[in-house]
Amino acid sequence: MKIFTISLLIIGLFTFASSRLKAQSSPNLEFAAHPAVQNPQGNGPTYNASINFVKNINNPNGNTYAAYQPNLKVNFSIINQYYSSAIIMGYNTNNTSAPIYPKINYIGTPTNSDFTSSGAAVGNGISIANNNGLALFYNTTVLGSKNTALAYPMADLLITFNRPVNDPTLHIGTMGAFENQLGIAGGFDLIDSNVPVTFTRVSGNNSNFSVTSTSIKNSALHPNDNGPQSASGSVLVNGKGITTLKLRMSVRGDGGQPNWGLGSGDLVTFGISVLESDLSVNTTVNNNTPHFDDIITFTVKAKNLGASNNTGVKVINLIPDGYEILNASTPAGTYNINTGVWNIGNLLDNTEVDMVIQAKVKSTGSYTVTSSISGGLRDPYLDNNQSTLTPLIAGRAVCYNDPLLNGTGTNSKFGITTLQRAGTSGGNWPMVRKSAHLVLESNNKGFVITRMTSTEITSITIPVEGMMVYDSTEKCLKVYADNVWSCFSTATCP
Repeated sequence: MKIFTISLLIIGLFTFASSRLKAQSSPNLEFAAHPAVQNPQGNGPTYNASINFVKNINNPNGNTYAAYQPNLKVNFSIINQYYSSAIIMGYNTNNTSAPIYPKINYIGTPTNSDFTSSGAAVGNGISIANNNGLALFYNTTVLGSKNTALAYPMADLLITFNRPVNDPTLHIGTMGAFENQLGIAGGFDLIDSNVPVTFTRVSGNNSNFSVTSTSIKNSALHPNDNGPQSASGSVLVNGKGITTLKLRMSVRGDGGQPNWGLGSGDLVTFGISVLESDLSVNTTVNNNTPHFDDIITFTVKAKNLGASNNTGVKVINLIPDGYEILNASTPAGTYNINTGVWNIGNLLDNTEVDMVIQAKVKSTGSYTVTSSISGGLRDPYLDNNQSTLTPLIAGRAVCYNDPLLNGTGTNSKFGITTLQRAGTSGGNWPMVRKSAHLVLESNNKGFVITRMTSTEITSITIPVEGMMVYDSTEKCLKVYADNVWSCFSTATCP
């Protein structure tokens, strides 16, 4: 019979100091009770239950729980019963009701070190007095006079998550019971899942906690719920994007007596823990309407909104050709200007890191800066994983001057003359104009610069930066800039 126990400069690569995981908490999502989280109350019998995960803020060394959003929930259903009420939630031996969602130490004699929470070292992170599990009862009374030395399928346990999870850990408490002279042990076999998965044993009370790639059993010769003949431990479910698992629940006896007995059965607790991390990225600029040749500063902020510490975090930050990166700085990780990859590495729960990029505006127009973030853990919310920013490069390039739209401007002196002095009295030379760089005025004359063929232009022995001629062969105004003659036919620098 079950025994109840109760207990309480840039060229190439910018390299900077990496953020490091210290000897600190590794928050995860677990089965536990919290006043702000709705979970099953009271006793069974029942055949369906929904469990809302809570966040263990100081896992693995503490048990401080908090509500978590976006809410992660798992639904349990007993389906395909081989016998009427063969598997019951919230039930126990001798036809007695039991809590649907008890503490792990509600039954048998498991210890904390039997279990390992997600993100923790082996044997750490689960508290039998604080963590809960779903109570699953193998009701062997229904087997009647069947051979007590054989194993029998009882029902299927359908596990459904409200969103995909990666690599959850199952925590099985106290497989095994002893009724009069009969040892009984419930177990689980994987029969279906939405993606391929396998089981791996993480920890357990002893070798009787037996795990294969598809099964979890108590392999003791004479199962019990106490001591070395019991089986408790944690099992990693290896798989990405898991939404459903279907486990066949079966029970076996050791043949210790000829019948199963009225009120007999095995009560097992079943818990889950998991890691996930909501990453976000945001990009801002100190000047959203810069001019050509302006120096502007982009700030990229990467944040881990939790619930868990993330690893392998990186941001792909694409600076388009409209800008020339001058330098970058960040206290976390490395940034490669050639690939645009900011490798952050470890990013702890509720931590934000920045990268600052200084860039020079190279040309007019609008150029979109895109940043996207990813990490090693499942991200429950992808809408904040990308940020786009499109500064509007205002005004004209350096070849021009912006028009004066307000005010009278400042005095500028310039003139072109054939020695007939201009001005009202002949003494105002060069003539004063407001905000002028070059003033050419005529009602019936045009301005003509040097006209040359393409061949003649190549014969200019000492071209000067900014020199202009009219190419009569190509029919365009040409400007000499950056060691080449270019047609100046559009409103931009050549």
